[in-house]
Amino acid sequence: MEIVSIVLVIFAFFFIILFHEFGHYLGCKLVNVKVEEFSIGLGKEIWSKKIGETKYSLRLLPLGGFVLPEGEEYKKDQPLSDTNFYSKPLWARLIIIALGPIFNYILAFIIFLSLFSIYENKVTTEVYMVAPNTPAQKAGLKPGDIILKIDNINFDYYQGDKLIQYIHQSKDKELEITIKRNDEIKTFKIKTLYNKEQNFSFIGFNPQVKTIKNFDLLRGIKESVYKIYDLTVKYMKVILSIFTGSIPLKTVYEQSAGPIGITKIMYDFANTGIYNYLVLVAFINIVIGLFNLLPFPALDGGRIFFILINYLLLALSILIKKNIMIEPDKEEVFHKIGLAILLVFVLFVSYNDILRLIRGESFIK
Repeated sequence: MEIVSIVLVIFAFFFIILFHEFGHYLGCKLVNVKVEEFSIGLGKEIWSKKIGETKYSLRLLPLGGFVLPEGEEYKKDQPLSDTNFYSKPLWARLIIIALGPIFNYILAFIIFLSLFSIYENKVTTEVYMVAPNTPAQKAGLKPGDIILKIDNINFDYYQGDKLIQYIHQSKDKELEITIKRNDEIKTFKIKTLYNKEQNFSFIGFNPQVKTIKNFDLLRGIKESVYKIYDLTVKYMKVILSIFTGSIPLKTVYEQSAGPIGITKIMYDFANTGIYNYLVLVAFINIVIGLFNLLPFPALDGGRIFFILINYLLLALSILIKKNIMIEPDKEEVFHKIGLAILLVFVLFVSYNDILRLIRGESFIK
Protein backbone atom coordinates (compact mmCIF):
# COMPACT_ATOMS: atom_id res chain seq x y z
CA MET A 1 0.00 0.00 0.00
CA GLU A 2 2.89 2.39 0.75
CA ILE A 3 4.33 2.02 -2.78
CA VAL A 4 0.86 2.56 -4.29
CA SER A 5 0.38 5.68 -2.14
CA ILE A 6 3.75 7.10 -3.23
CA VAL A 7 2.89 6.48 -6.90
CA LEU A 8 -0.51 8.17 -6.43
CA VAL A 9 1.15 11.25 -4.90
CA ILE A 10 3.63 11.50 -7.80
CA PHE A 11 0.85 11.13 -10.38
CA ALA A 12 -1.24 13.77 -8.60
CA PHE A 13 1.58 16.33 -8.74
CA PHE A 14 2.17 15.42 -12.39
CA PHE A 15 -1.46 15.96 -13.45
CA ILE A 16 -1.97 19.11 -11.35
CA ILE A 17 1.08 20.71 -12.97
CA LEU A 18 0.24 19.28 -16.40
CA PHE A 19 -3.27 20.75 -16.43
CA HIS A 20 -2.11 24.15 -15.17
CA GLU A 21 0.65 24.44 -17.75
CA PHE A 22 -1.55 22.99 -20.49
CA GLY A 23 -3.93 25.88 -19.85
CA HIS A 24 -1.11 28.34 -20.58
CA TYR A 25 -0.03 26.23 -23.58
CA LEU A 26 -3.55 26.18 -25.02
CA GLY A 27 -3.81 29.94 -24.50
CA CYS A 28 -0.64 30.41 -26.54
CA LYS A 29 -2.02 28.24 -29.32
CA LEU A 30 -5.37 30.07 -29.33
CA VAL A 31 -3.76 33.49 -29.90
CA ASN A 32 -0.85 32.25 -32.09
CA VAL A 33 2.06 32.69 -29.67
CA LYS A 34 5.02 30.37 -30.26
CA VAL A 35 5.76 28.01 -27.33
CA GLU A 36 9.50 27.43 -27.07
CA GLU A 37 9.31 24.93 -24.19
CA PHE A 38 6.65 23.02 -22.23
CA SER A 39 8.18 21.61 -19.06
CA ILE A 40 6.77 19.48 -16.25
CA GLY A 41 8.94 19.84 -13.15
CA LEU A 42 11.75 22.18 -12.21
CA GLY A 43 15.53 21.88 -11.94
CA LYS A 44 17.73 19.53 -13.93
CA GLU A 45 16.31 18.28 -17.21
CA ILE A 46 15.95 14.47 -17.27
CA TRP A 47 14.15 14.08 -20.61
CA SER A 48 13.24 16.26 -23.55
CA LYS A 49 12.01 16.00 -27.12
CA LYS A 50 11.38 18.69 -29.72
CA ILE A 51 8.15 18.30 -31.65
CA GLY A 52 7.55 20.98 -34.24
CA GLU A 53 8.55 24.34 -32.79
CA THR A 54 8.18 23.28 -29.13
CA LYS A 55 10.58 21.45 -26.82
CA TYR A 56 8.75 19.15 -24.35
CA SER A 57 10.69 18.26 -21.20
CA LEU A 58 10.57 16.54 -17.82
CA ARG A 59 12.68 17.94 -15.00
CA LEU A 60 13.92 16.48 -11.73
CA LEU A 61 11.70 18.20 -9.16
CA PRO A 62 7.95 17.51 -9.64
CA LEU A 63 7.02 20.69 -7.74
CA GLY A 64 6.18 22.95 -10.63
CA GLY A 65 6.50 23.45 -14.34
CA PHE A 66 6.45 26.14 -16.97
CA VAL A 67 5.42 27.09 -20.47
CA LEU A 68 7.99 29.31 -22.14
CA PRO A 69 6.35 31.49 -24.80
CA GLU A 70 8.43 33.40 -27.32
CA GLY A 71 9.27 36.77 -25.79
CA GLU A 72 9.25 35.64 -22.14
CA GLU A 73 12.63 37.36 -21.77
CA TYR A 74 11.55 40.85 -22.85
CA LYS A 75 14.23 43.16 -24.22
CA LYS A 76 13.36 46.78 -24.80
CA ASP A 77 13.56 48.05 -28.40
CA GLN A 78 14.02 44.49 -29.71
CA PRO A 79 11.96 43.78 -32.86
CA LEU A 80 8.98 41.51 -32.10
CA SER A 81 7.78 38.74 -34.40
CA ASP A 82 4.09 38.04 -35.00
CA THR A 83 4.31 35.02 -32.66
CA ASN A 84 5.93 36.92 -29.78
CA PHE A 85 3.98 37.16 -26.50
CA TYR A 86 4.47 40.93 -26.30
CA SER A 87 3.40 41.51 -29.90
CA LYS A 88 -0.10 40.42 -28.91
CA PRO A 89 -2.83 42.72 -27.56
CA LEU A 90 -3.58 42.81 -23.84
CA TRP A 91 -6.69 40.62 -24.16
CA ALA A 92 -4.62 37.87 -25.84
CA ARG A 93 -2.01 37.93 -23.05
CA LEU A 94 -4.85 37.81 -20.53
CA ILE A 95 -6.18 34.59 -22.12
CA ILE A 96 -2.74 32.93 -21.96
CA ILE A 97 -2.21 33.81 -18.30
CA ALA A 98 -5.75 33.14 -17.03
CA LEU A 99 -6.13 29.71 -18.64
CA GLY A 100 -3.53 28.20 -16.27
CA PRO A 101 -5.54 28.57 -13.05
CA ILE A 102 -8.80 28.04 -14.98
CA PHE A 103 -7.54 24.60 -16.02
CA ASN A 104 -6.88 23.75 -12.36
CA TYR A 105 -10.58 24.42 -11.80
CA ILE A 106 -11.42 22.30 -14.84
CA LEU A 107 -9.42 19.37 -13.43
CA ALA A 108 -11.16 19.79 -10.06
CA PHE A 109 -14.53 19.69 -11.85
CA ILE A 110 -13.58 16.54 -13.80
CA ILE A 111 -12.54 14.77 -10.58
CA PHE A 112 -15.63 15.84 -8.64
CA LEU A 113 -17.92 14.97 -11.55
CA SER A 114 -16.40 11.48 -11.82
CA LEU A 115 -16.82 10.87 -8.09
CA PHE A 116 -20.19 12.49 -7.45
CA SER A 117 -21.82 10.93 -10.54
CA ILE A 118 -20.78 7.40 -9.56
CA TYR A 119 -20.85 7.64 -5.79
CA GLU A 120 -23.29 9.23 -3.37
CA ASN A 121 -22.51 10.22 0.20
CA LYS A 122 -25.37 9.08 2.40
CA VAL A 123 -25.81 10.17 6.00
CA THR A 124 -26.70 7.14 8.11
CA THR A 125 -28.37 6.76 11.50
CA GLU A 126 -25.19 5.18 12.89
CA VAL A 127 -23.33 7.19 15.53
CA TYR A 128 -19.82 8.08 14.35
CA MET A 129 -18.63 10.36 17.16
CA VAL A 130 -20.04 11.55 20.48
CA ALA A 131 -18.87 14.97 21.70
CA PRO A 132 -17.73 15.13 25.34
CA ASN A 133 -19.89 16.84 27.96
CA THR A 134 -23.01 16.80 25.80
CA PRO A 135 -26.47 15.30 26.50
CA ALA A 136 -25.67 12.37 24.15
CA GLN A 137 -22.45 11.52 25.98
CA LYS A 138 -24.02 11.89 29.44
CA ALA A 139 -26.96 9.66 28.45
CA GLY A 140 -24.60 6.89 27.32
CA LEU A 141 -24.75 7.09 23.50
CA LYS A 142 -21.65 5.47 21.95
CA PRO A 143 -19.95 5.30 18.52
CA GLY A 144 -21.37 2.38 16.56
CA ASP A 145 -24.88 2.71 18.01
CA ILE A 146 -27.56 2.62 15.31
CA ILE A 147 -30.55 4.87 16.00
CA LEU A 148 -33.75 3.05 15.11
CA LYS A 149 -36.40 5.41 16.42
CA ILE A 150 -36.87 8.85 17.97
CA ASP A 151 -40.14 9.29 19.86
CA ASN A 152 -42.66 7.50 17.63
CA ILE A 153 -40.79 7.98 14.35
CA ASN A 154 -38.87 5.04 12.82
CA PHE A 155 -35.76 5.71 10.72
CA ASP A 156 -34.16 3.51 8.08
CA TYR A 157 -30.36 3.19 8.14
CA TYR A 158 -29.80 5.69 5.31
CA GLN A 159 -32.25 8.29 6.67
CA GLY A 160 -29.60 10.13 8.67
CA ASP A 161 -30.47 13.50 7.10
CA LYS A 162 -34.11 13.11 8.14
CA LEU A 163 -33.05 12.08 11.66
CA ILE A 164 -30.70 15.07 12.10
CA GLN A 165 -33.38 17.43 10.79
CA TYR A 166 -35.84 16.08 13.38
CA ILE A 167 -33.33 16.70 16.20
CA HIS A 168 -32.52 20.19 14.89
CA GLN A 169 -36.21 21.11 15.05
CA SER A 170 -36.76 19.70 18.56
CA LYS A 171 -36.09 22.80 20.62
CA ASP A 172 -36.02 22.28 24.43
CA LYS A 173 -37.51 18.81 24.07
CA GLU A 174 -36.74 15.50 25.78
CA LEU A 175 -36.33 12.90 23.05
CA GLU A 176 -36.91 9.19 23.52
CA ILE A 177 -34.19 7.56 21.42
CA THR A 178 -34.15 3.83 20.67
CA ILE A 179 -30.84 2.41 19.47
CA LYS A 180 -29.37 -0.94 18.47
CA ARG A 181 -25.99 -1.78 20.05
CA ASN A 182 -24.67 -5.05 18.69
CA ASP A 183 -27.67 -7.35 19.25
CA GLU A 184 -29.12 -5.33 22.08
CA ILE A 185 -31.92 -2.73 21.91
CA LYS A 186 -31.64 0.23 24.30
CA THR A 187 -33.72 3.34 24.90
CA PHE A 188 -32.44 6.69 26.18
CA LYS A 189 -34.18 9.89 27.16
CA ILE A 190 -32.04 12.85 26.03
CA LYS A 191 -32.90 16.56 26.33
CA THR A 192 -31.79 18.74 23.43
CA LEU A 193 -29.61 21.82 23.67
CA TYR A 194 -30.30 24.90 21.57
CA ASN A 195 -27.73 26.82 19.52
CA LYS A 196 -29.12 30.35 19.44
CA GLU A 197 -26.60 31.73 16.92
CA GLN A 198 -27.26 29.06 14.30
CA ASN A 199 -30.88 28.43 15.29
CA PHE A 200 -30.92 24.65 15.71
CA SER A 201 -31.13 22.07 18.48
CA PHE A 202 -28.67 19.23 19.03
CA ILE A 203 -27.73 16.45 21.46
CA GLY A 204 -24.02 16.14 20.63
CA PHE A 205 -23.16 13.41 18.13
CA ASN A 206 -22.06 13.14 14.50
CA PRO A 207 -23.62 10.49 12.24
CA GLN A 208 -21.61 8.10 10.09
CA VAL A 209 -21.45 9.08 6.42
CA LYS A 210 -21.06 6.22 3.94
CA THR A 211 -20.20 6.34 0.26
CA ILE A 212 -22.36 4.10 -1.91
CA LYS A 213 -22.45 3.45 -5.66
CA ASN A 214 -25.42 5.18 -7.25
CA PHE A 215 -24.83 6.59 -10.75
CA ASP A 216 -26.56 9.89 -11.47
CA LEU A 217 -24.90 12.33 -13.91
CA LEU A 218 -27.23 15.24 -13.10
CA ARG A 219 -26.50 14.86 -9.38
CA GLY A 220 -22.80 14.75 -10.21
CA ILE A 221 -22.94 18.02 -12.16
CA LYS A 222 -24.97 19.80 -9.46
CA GLU A 223 -22.78 18.61 -6.58
CA SER A 224 -19.55 19.34 -8.47
CA VAL A 225 -20.57 22.94 -9.23
CA TYR A 226 -21.77 23.49 -5.66
CA LYS A 227 -18.62 21.94 -4.15
CA ILE A 228 -16.29 24.09 -6.25
CA TYR A 229 -18.32 27.22 -5.44
CA ASP A 230 -18.45 26.38 -1.72
CA LEU A 231 -14.71 25.65 -1.42
CA THR A 232 -13.80 28.78 -3.41
CA VAL A 233 -15.95 31.01 -1.19
CA LYS A 234 -14.58 29.44 2.00
CA TYR A 235 -10.98 29.81 0.85
CA MET A 236 -11.58 33.42 -0.22
CA LYS A 237 -12.98 34.17 3.25
CA VAL A 238 -9.80 32.72 4.78
CA ILE A 239 -7.66 34.94 2.51
CA LEU A 240 -9.70 38.02 3.42
CA SER A 241 -9.40 37.13 7.11
CA ILE A 242 -5.62 37.05 6.73
CA PHE A 243 -5.52 40.48 5.06
CA THR A 244 -7.90 42.02 7.61
CA GLY A 245 -5.91 40.58 10.52
CA SER A 246 -8.69 38.30 11.77
CA ILE A 247 -6.25 35.42 11.33
CA PRO A 248 -2.80 36.38 12.69
CA LEU A 249 0.21 35.89 10.41
CA LYS A 250 1.77 33.65 13.08
CA THR A 251 -1.22 31.29 12.79
CA VAL A 252 -0.92 31.34 8.98
CA TYR A 253 2.75 30.38 9.22
CA GLU A 254 2.18 27.66 11.83
CA GLN A 255 -0.76 26.04 10.03
CA SER A 256 0.31 26.47 6.40
CA ALA A 257 1.75 23.47 4.58
CA GLY A 258 4.53 23.76 2.04
CA PRO A 259 5.48 21.20 -0.62
CA ILE A 260 6.66 18.75 2.05
CA GLY A 261 3.50 19.12 4.12
CA ILE A 262 1.21 18.84 1.09
CA THR A 263 3.05 15.68 0.00
CA LYS A 264 2.57 14.18 3.48
CA ILE A 265 -1.14 15.07 3.51
CA MET A 266 -1.62 13.51 0.06
CA TYR A 267 0.25 10.38 1.15
CA ASP A 268 -1.92 10.04 4.29
CA PHE A 269 -5.11 10.48 2.27
CA ALA A 270 -3.93 7.95 -0.33
CA ASN A 271 -3.76 5.42 2.50
CA THR A 272 -7.40 6.08 3.45
CA GLY A 273 -8.81 5.09 0.05
CA ILE A 274 -9.03 6.36 -3.49
CA TYR A 275 -12.27 8.33 -2.95
CA ASN A 276 -10.92 10.53 -0.14
CA TYR A 277 -7.62 10.89 -1.99
CA LEU A 278 -9.26 12.14 -5.20
CA VAL A 279 -11.43 14.60 -3.25
CA LEU A 280 -8.21 15.99 -1.74
CA VAL A 281 -6.56 16.26 -5.18
CA ALA A 282 -9.60 18.19 -6.46
CA PHE A 283 -9.42 20.49 -3.42
CA ILE A 284 -5.70 21.12 -3.99
CA ASN A 285 -6.49 22.10 -7.59
CA ILE A 286 -9.02 24.65 -6.36
CA VAL A 287 -6.53 26.05 -3.84
CA ILE A 288 -3.78 26.28 -6.48
CA GLY A 289 -6.14 27.82 -9.02
CA LEU A 290 -7.43 30.45 -6.59
CA PHE A 291 -3.99 31.14 -5.10
CA ASN A 292 -2.58 31.74 -8.58
CA LEU A 293 -5.32 34.28 -9.25
CA LEU A 294 -4.28 36.44 -6.27
CA PRO A 295 -3.03 39.86 -7.46
CA PHE A 296 0.48 39.25 -6.12
CA PRO A 297 3.59 39.79 -8.31
CA ALA A 298 4.99 36.60 -9.91
CA LEU A 299 1.63 34.82 -9.68
CA ASP A 300 -0.74 34.60 -12.65
CA GLY A 301 -3.05 36.95 -10.77
CA GLY A 302 -0.23 39.49 -10.44
CA ARG A 303 0.32 39.44 -14.20
CA ILE A 304 -3.44 39.76 -14.78
CA PHE A 305 -3.44 42.73 -12.38
CA PHE A 306 -0.80 44.51 -14.48
CA ILE A 307 -2.80 43.82 -17.65
CA LEU A 308 -5.88 45.42 -16.05
CA ILE A 309 -3.76 48.39 -14.92
CA ASN A 310 -2.48 48.74 -18.48
CA TYR A 311 -6.06 48.76 -19.76
CA LEU A 312 -6.79 51.70 -17.44
CA LEU A 313 -3.60 53.45 -18.54
CA LEU A 314 -4.50 52.76 -22.18
CA ALA A 315 -7.84 54.52 -21.70
CA LEU A 316 -6.04 57.42 -20.00
CA SER A 317 -3.43 57.51 -22.79
CA ILE A 318 -6.18 57.98 -25.36
CA LEU A 319 -7.62 60.88 -23.35
CA ILE A 320 -4.33 62.71 -22.83
CA LYS A 321 -2.88 61.58 -26.19
CA LYS A 322 0.32 60.31 -24.57
CA ASN A 323 1.50 56.72 -24.06
CA ILE A 324 1.82 56.03 -20.32
CA MET A 325 1.55 52.24 -20.28
CA ILE A 326 3.85 50.15 -18.04
CA GLU A 327 6.74 48.68 -20.02
CA PRO A 328 7.18 44.88 -19.63
CA ASP A 329 10.79 45.23 -18.37
CA LYS A 330 9.63 47.52 -15.55
CA GLU A 331 6.74 45.16 -14.73
CA GLU A 332 9.18 42.24 -14.60
CA VAL A 333 11.05 43.91 -11.70
CA PHE A 334 7.91 43.59 -9.55
CA HIS A 335 7.49 39.93 -10.53
CA LYS A 336 11.09 39.13 -9.61
CA ILE A 337 10.63 40.76 -6.20
CA GLY A 338 7.36 38.86 -5.73
CA LEU A 339 9.03 35.58 -6.70
CA ALA A 340 11.82 36.18 -4.17
CA ILE A 341 9.25 36.83 -1.41
CA LEU A 342 7.33 33.67 -2.34
CA LEU A 343 10.50 31.55 -2.34
CA VAL A 344 11.47 32.86 1.11
CA PHE A 345 7.97 32.06 2.40
CA VAL A 346 8.14 28.54 0.91
CA LEU A 347 11.52 27.97 2.58
CA PHE A 348 10.18 29.06 5.97
CA VAL A 349 7.04 26.94 5.59
CA SER A 350 9.10 23.95 4.42
CA TYR A 351 11.33 24.32 7.50
CA ASN A 352 8.19 24.29 9.65
CA ASP A 353 6.96 21.20 7.72
CA ILE A 354 10.17 19.37 8.63
CA LEU A 355 9.83 20.32 12.32
CA ARG A 356 6.22 19.07 12.35
CA LEU A 357 7.31 15.78 10.76
CA ILE A 358 10.04 15.37 13.39
CA ARG A 359 7.54 16.11 16.19
CA GLY A 360 5.04 13.71 14.64
CA GLU A 361 2.33 16.39 14.37
CA SER A 362 -0.60 15.98 12.03
CA PHE A 363 -0.82 18.31 9.02
CA ILE A 364 -4.60 17.93 8.92
CA LYS A 365 -6.32 20.49 11.12
